[in-house]
Amino acid sequence: MLFSVIYSADCPRSESTVRFRPPQARKLWDRTEGDDGYEYSYLEGDWEKGKHRKWCGMLTKEQFQRFVASMGLVADSTETMGSIGAPGFGFGWSPAISFRDDGQERAILSAYVTPVPETRRERFDERDWWRVRRAVLSMFGNN
Repeated sequence: MLFSVIYSADCPRSESTVRFRPPQARKLWDRTEGDDGYEYSYLEGDWEKGKHRKWCGMLTKEQFQRFVASMGLVADSTETMGSIGAPGFGFGWSPAISFRDDGQERAILSAYVTPVPETRRERFDERDWWRVRRAVLSMFGNN
């Protein structure tokens, strides 16, 4: 299975964004946004003029496991409206599972993840999606 990932990190201006960079950032990821995408200016103090980064990548299962473990991300059972422009899907909509940081104090980390099953079937329907979603939540959720 492959994982199409849109990952974002926001932090206060006093923090370095380097520590929130995904593993193998230059090799596996494309950085798609910088500070102009920062949306937390309403927070007080050091967060008012914070920093923002967004990366996109298509990861193997092993790369994805390393990514969520190193960033401290867990799957969230909250349903999403999906991703627009997810890696491997062009400029279109794809279903996605939300991942969030597990208690990070100096950053807001999140990812929208679309599992891409490697299947020989010609058709992948909604019932298949819900089965894959349950499996990902079971593997990567904070049970």
